Amino acid sequence: MTDNSEKGTFQWTYGAVPLARDEIHDKVFELILREPRGRVLDVPTGAGAMALRLKKEGFEVFCCDINPVYFSVPDLKLDIGDLNSKLPYPDNYFDYIICLEGIEHTENPFNAIREFSRILRVGGKLFLSLPNYLNIERRLRFLFDGTFSKIPTHEVLKKIWKNDISMVHLSPVGYPIIKFIMEYYGLNVVNLERDKSKKKMKWLLPLVWLIRVYTHMSSKKRREFYRLSESNEDKIIMGGNTLIVVGEKLCRGKVD
Repeated sequence: MTDNSEKGTFQWTYGAVPLARDEIHDKVFELILREPRGRVLDVPTGAGAMALRLKKEGFEVFCCDINPVYFSVPDLKLDIGDLNSKLPYPDNYFDYIICLEGIEHTENPFNAIREFSRILRVGGKLFLSLPNYLNIERRLRFLFDGTFSKIPTHEVLKKIWKNDISMVHLSPVGYPIIKFIMEYYGLNVVNLERDKSKKKMKWLLPLVWLIRVYTHMSSKKRREFYRLSESNEDKIIMGGNTLIVVGEKLCRGKVD
């Protein structure tokens, strides 16, 4: 459990700046600006940087986060919500949901996406960013490290994050699992984007070709079971540090 007494000693003094990388914010902002104006939820909102940008562009913005310490937009209201539980909004309420670098911090990514589907209207869109654990660089690193993400010691967690476990990458889920969860809850993947290209990965292209030959030689059944073809497309295997997934709610799916 999180030691809330520790969190009370922390003060954020940097204002409404992105807690994720600027290129992630800019790419998602560019994508949602193509959409008609509507009601959007920014969760986890962090310091409120994306919410502030969307408000200035005419969107009706709602902000939600498990931790209010970072929020720095006095003109917007912050709702306290936990992606591992039920979010404080009614069914079919939002036209858009933005979740930047949040899903990997949840204890239960299934619950988070189930909640996104519940509070999105039919035809609404989810803009989700998460670490691209399946690019060739990370796959190679996994071969040597045996892990996709850095695992902090409990001493580091206490010193840097004040025992706030929600700041740790708890669920390093890759694209096949994310797509499976989204489809299960009625969200169809309509677009994939990378944050930016990683030019140095061109030196790993021979490995990519080898993987694609292996995929081509696999049976159709195996390719489908392991989502091999999708996982090896350019935006993933040659993608950047972050994958941006856009899903559209087509139906209620398995939402209770």
